Amino acid sequence: MITVEQALEIIVNSVQRTSRREEIPLAQAPGAVLGRDALADTDSPPFHRATMDGYAVIHTDGPGDYEVVEDIPAGYFPRTRLVPGKVSKIMTGAPLPEGADAVVPVEQTGGFVDLGQLAMIKGESRPGKNIAPRGEDMKVGDVALPAGTLIRPAEVAVLASVGCDPCHVYSRPTLAALATGDELIPPDQKPAPGQIRNSNGPSIIALAAEMGLACRSLGPAGDNPAALEENIRRGMDNDFLIISGGVSAGDRDLVPDILKKVGYKTLFHKVSVKPGKPTLFGMSASGRFVFGLPGNPVSSMVIFELFVRPALCRFMGAPYDAMEVAARMTSGFHRINAEREEYLPARLEWNGDRFSAGLVEYHGSGHFRALTRANGLVIIPAGVKKTPEGSQVRARFLGNIIMPAP
Repeated sequence: MITVEQALEIIVNSVQRTSRREEIPLAQAPGAVLGRDALADTDSPPFHRATMDGYAVIHTDGPGDYEVVEDIPAGYFPRTRLVPGKVSKIMTGAPLPEGADAVVPVEQTGGFVDLGQLAMIKGESRPGKNIAPRGEDMKVGDVALPAGTLIRPAEVAVLASVGCDPCHVYSRPTLAALATGDELIPPDQKPAPGQIRNSNGPSIIALAAEMGLACRSLGPAGDNPAALEENIRRGMDNDFLIISGGVSAGDRDLVPDILKKVGYKTLFHKVSVKPGKPTLFGMSASGRFVFGLPGNPVSSMVIFELFVRPALCRFMGAPYDAMEVAARMTSGFHRINAEREEYLPARLEWNGDRFSAGLVEYHGSGHFRALTRANGLVIIPAGVKKTPEGSQVRARFLGNIIMPAP
């Protein structure tokens, strides 16, 4: 049985960034990774731009009454050169008229007046005041965003500003999810005695969607070897096949043998982690990957966070950060068996100078409602039986916490 760190090392050494690239509409780009440098095709801003509503002035004129010679709204390019003793009414985002070197906000004037009337300028100014100079953000030919950048809403704005639509990206991985177990039925059905609704399949699909990835559902599969093999073969053409259940040591835990039969090589099976000990990771000769997650819902979601999410990010070439923090426990925790590293659902909060970690009510890996009350996981190292209230622990946030490149 290997440690979490050893399992991650195997994943990192096995999963490489895809070489597949494609052009997609910019509207579909969030969650993808830029496949080549995005270059600025214009200066940004493309002209000296007013950053306040007010009057464009020549700063040496100083306070006084000046004739308004032009009205410059955003989207209008000025036609009148400003000369001493004259001002132009100007709106935020509008181009600065030739000759002007500052903008006085309307709040520092007697208010807006019409063309030909006298504007009362009350405030002093200086060159460049309330002006965004041409090319301040980017100049023509600058790398607006480098290849390998994860595209978030902020990146979409930059790509739109430099005309990258469609957008050149690394192809996102194809995914399929398969939940196993004779007891599983679809969520829209009423369970009979001994049955439970399939929650792992939908949760895996939702976790992928949070990353901007589509995941195909293979539906729940029973513990019949032939049917299970058929379903697994259906998912083998995906970059990642994510299976929940059937990976432990019971008589009906058939997944490991079937994966071997259909052509996956097991790279690890069983990790010293709680929950999630039976976790399996494998790879086919064609470079496709499989994760076998435990069937208990919390185990499935925790293992997705620990192993599947970083693997998917690595495939896309996306930066990944698990966002581990040091936190102070707001209550104590103890356990009898301390053989494995344990991850406990917790509420992480910033208290002004440090994070606190409050464990939520949790009855074990089948208690998936606990995760609805948590935004993170407290990490209890192997060998530690008692964690008193007030002690400092490692913790990590749940969810799609990805840091941009510096």
